[in-house]
Amino acid sequence: MIVLFLILYGLMARSMKVCKGGIYEDYLSKENTQSIKGVFIIIVFMSHVRGYAEYSAISDQFVISILDYLGQFMVAMFLFCSGYGVFESFKRKGDQYINSFPKNRICNTYFDFVIALILWLIFDLVTQTKYSLRTIVLSFTGWDNIGNSSWYMFVIFTLYIITFVCFKFFKSKPIIAIIAVVIFSLIYIYIIRQVRPSHWSNTCLCYSFGLLWSYFGEYINRFLKHIKTYRYYILLCLLFVVYNFLFDLRYSRLMAFNIASITFCLLIIVVMMKISFKSKILLWCGNNLFWIYILQRIPMAFFYQIGINEYNRYLYLFLCVIFTGILTQFVSTKSEILKRKIWKIQS
Repeated sequence: MIVLFLILYGLMARSMKVCKGGIYEDYLSKENTQSIKGVFIIIVFMSHVRGYAEYSAISDQFVISILDYLGQFMVAMFLFCSGYGVFESFKRKGDQYINSFPKNRICNTYFDFVIALILWLIFDLVTQTKYSLRTIVLSFTGWDNIGNSSWYMFVIFTLYIITFVCFKFFKSKPIIAIIAVVIFSLIYIYIIRQVRPSHWSNTCLCYSFGLLWSYFGEYINRFLKHIKTYRYYILLCLLFVVYNFLFDLRYSRLMAFNIASITFCLLIIVVMMKISFKSKILLWCGNNLFWIYILQRIPMAFFYQIGINEYNRYLYLFLCVIFTGILTQFVSTKSEILKRKIWKIQS
């Protein structure tokens, strides 16, 4: 575990660039957001892999303590970047983007999700892992799972559908559409907390925060563009204090975790204003976030079943990393080719 953590640290340290005066104007560019998503998907990978092998060394426990501290916050930036990216695309393309949203966002993502589920069904068949027909059917909605991580996909599909409906209805008034997304997200949080564990809803509002940041981004950037260095660090310190205060309260109320998650995203964003990472590996991980997230448990489960984790937990970790990368590259490439053929036939 510590080896993968040090590799991540090395990637960040080697590619890190610090803005000496003011802030980076492109701190939320596609390259920067994909890189930071790459950082967090590696953290998610470490969080998942420890569920299959015991890492008890003192150095490994240090990494695990960091993972425990981050907890559900490790997916907060995924939701923020998704919401931010949606409204950035809307600003560039307007109604055309909303009209194509069902196909380009919802259907494309769901198509990839189905491909991943088919791979999981094949894996379960080979390993003779049995699930009820109800579980299999519900897994295609994200409501249940057949070994894969499903809750995040259910959340993101729900948010995408809410976004499309709200922006279609209020397409000439984007701020009203965003407010509507927030309201429906709050309704979702209240309902889902009655029937599902808290992680199905406790970072949900980070998506709406991404929409809002994109909407007010011009005003925010204008305000911060010429910020003096000492004022930036004062802002960063104050934000860190607020974050720590909210972090301690995150389990106290229904909405406390969402507010703390938003503050965590805000803290990361402010850091990104001053620091960027230009690593090709982190960028690749960010670009392939969906596939890494949805496929990583296949190698983990496979090498667990044949006992590699008991033979050598570090060999197990190495094999999981390598085969997740290979599987991600292969499946993502084939999926894109297949989607292009399908859309070409339909058009």
